[in-house]
Amino acid sequence: MSSLHPQMLEFGRNTVVFREGEPADHFLLVEKGICFTHRHLEDGSRQIIDFYFPREVVALGELSKAYHIAGLMTLSETVLAAYDKDEITQEFSSSPELSHLFINMISEAQANLTERLVGLTRYCARQRMAHFLLEVDFRQRRADGTETRDFFGKLKQAGLFERPGGSRSQIRMPQVMIADSLGLSIVHVNRILRQLREEGCIATSGQGIDLLDMQALKEIAGWTVEKCSLPTGASIPVLSTAALNSG
Repeated sequence: MSSLHPQMLEFGRNTVVFREGEPADHFLLVEKGICFTHRHLEDGSRQIIDFYFPREVVALGELSKAYHIAGLMTLSETVLAAYDKDEITQEFSSSPELSHLFINMISEAQANLTERLVGLTRYCARQRMAHFLLEVDFRQRRADGTETRDFFGKLKQAGLFERPGGSRSQIRMPQVMIADSLGLSIVHVNRILRQLREEGCIATSGQGIDLLDMQALKEIAGWTVEKCSLPTGASIPVLSTAALNSG
């Protein structure tokens, strides 16, 4: 595989990376930090579409778009690896390993979209909150390399997935961000978190939300063996710049 040389873009927290409608010329991979895509609605409110953690591809659905269909902002200090779209497309086309991974990424992104649509129409706010907390926790752990599955083990053996150390079970995210992601009011979010706290599922502090009873949260969210006991969206395969840049 030929070597790719991305631009390494650094951003401070709460920084606009791009806006809806701007040219989409790059394939973006999160190297460090957390960022999120969003849209501003006609009533002035904001809808957060998704969060992106280290080694996740930003807005995978925009790879075929000439312009961004949503804006991107950082939640923390963030480093993005920006690859030229034409070069990355050619690279995936010429590499069976990366092509297979890319197909899995698209498949999981579609499954995630389906799960979210079902959640919006069928799940109560309490279920959606529990699912959201578990998904974010899993994606954080996966970014740290402390959560894995057989699929990721195979990627590691192929040199496409690396596992650094570290572990955490705390969601450091402002409640307003959770509200904008779930389409709830900040008052409703606060009420649900208080209920979960009273039930012993979580603890809250100035540092964030600690997940205390994972099994209880899974039962609230409706995770089953058929769903692999993992949130659908959390299983999106990840990449590393080493995998894309090495031959």
